[in-house]
Amino acid sequence: MINQRHQRGQDIANKANQIRRIDEHTYKIKSQSNNYEYDVLSTELGWICSCPDHMYRGVTCKHIHAVEISLAIRKKVENEVVIRPLNITSLCPQCQSDQIIKHGIRHNKYGDIQRYSCRNCYKRFTINLGFEKMHATPQIITSAMQLYFTNESFRNVQKFLRLQGVNVSHMGVYKWISRYVGLMQKYLEKIKPNVSDVWRTDELYVKIKGNNKYLFALMDDETRF
Repeated sequence: MINQRHQRGQDIANKANQIRRIDEHTYKIKSQSNNYEYDVLSTELGWICSCPDHMYRGVTCKHIHAVEISLAIRKKVENEVVIRPLNITSLCPQCQSDQIIKHGIRHNKYGDIQRYSCRNCYKRFTINLGFEKMHATPQIITSAMQLYFTNESFRNVQKFLRLQGVNVSHMGVYKWISRYVGLMQKYLEKIKPNVSDVWRTDELYVKIKGNNKYLFALMDDETRF
């Protein structure tokens, strides 16, 4: 039964939008049978859950397992994705000089970005790790990505940004998403869903460039993957 609860927790962790983080010690997990949410709390004595399985049986339920697995995945990503701190001895992209000073603010329609200047070669540049040569600030771009991945359309993201004073087209938002999802591809390729042995399939007959083809859609019967 313990292994079965762990497996069910793994299935919950693999699904999207099942675990909601309230703060460092509080999580809400969606019930798999109704619209209810269970509270999973971190205490000095360990994890506790508001579900009947934990409250009345005193066992480590699937919801606690789901949180533990989710945190383990997060920790693994933090260890693999290392953002190197700025090295002041090689800041200048032109001559690698450390004679760097702040040289005003670059103002544009997307926001303000700090500008720097090299006293050695007089090159002016901005430090924007991962967002070099982007006109928008990292905060604006990451906000747009967050909205898009919560199922907002490109045009809805555009409308939201305009309310924040950022004038960008929906195609501009599309280009941001296209560029930065590539940074996550290496991590996503490592995610392997745990699926059952039973699958449902359906086929559709479509014409592609004048040729008739079968398009098959498959879904795992248990996890709905």
